[in-house]
Amino acid sequence: MFRRVVRASKFRHVFGQALKNDQCYDDIRVSRVTWDSSFCAVNPKFVAIIIEASGGGAFLVLPLNKEPYTASATAFTTAATESC
Repeated sequence: MFRRVVRASKFRHVFGQALKNDQCYDDIRVSRVTWDSSFCAVNPKFVAIIIEASGGGAFLVLPLNKEPYTASATAFTTAATESC
């Protein structure tokens, strides 16, 4: 009885195409912390990305309906608004 060790992928004939630079966001420093496993969340209007910042808890919310631009440090939000 012969069994395949490696299962053939259903997507082996699907190829992606890279977007042009004017359709991409640049200079987003994504968090490298391992316990931040959900690096992003997306809905039809926005994309939220956990970013690398001192103090932790910083994330970036970008609208999907606008033209992409270079993400600056002023576009991020911190999750903690009050001290404990």
